[in-house]
Amino acid sequence: MHRRLWIAVAIVTPATLIVALAAAAADKKPSGDRSVERGRYLVEHVAMCGQCHTPRDEQGNPDMRRWLGGAPIPLKSPFASQVWASQAPTIAGLPGGWSEHDVDHFLQTGRSPIGDTARAPMPQFRMTADDAAAVAAYLKSLPIR
Repeated sequence: MHRRLWIAVAIVTPATLIVALAAAAADKKPSGDRSVERGRYLVEHVAMCGQCHTPRDEQGNPDMRRWLGGAPIPLKSPFASQVWASQAPTIAGLPGGWSEHDVDHFLQTGRSPIGDTARAPMPQFRMTADDAAAVAAYLKSLPIR
């Protein structure tokens, strides 16, 4: 028993340990595909972006052929004095001159590239850098609608 343990210890040199730890750390970083998939999950199931940014069909259901293609906001503000957006912009494909970096910044700070905040009912997100980057990667991966 002690002989086997010694062989295992002898095989793990400092150089092999560093290589193994670097490989393990690299494996934890999301790949492009995993980042896009994470972004899809956040957009569809957490932030629920499609509720406002996707047009509706005749029955009031999201029109998946125009997923995240911009739409009239289906709700009105409950407060008469509150400034409320009437249209949600197209976000599929990142049109309108927004870069992935701009989207990252917006989702982390709640501010556009020029410092404006989104009008209600858009939430003032404070996403982590990884989540914001994943959402931006997903949106960029979509065709512009």
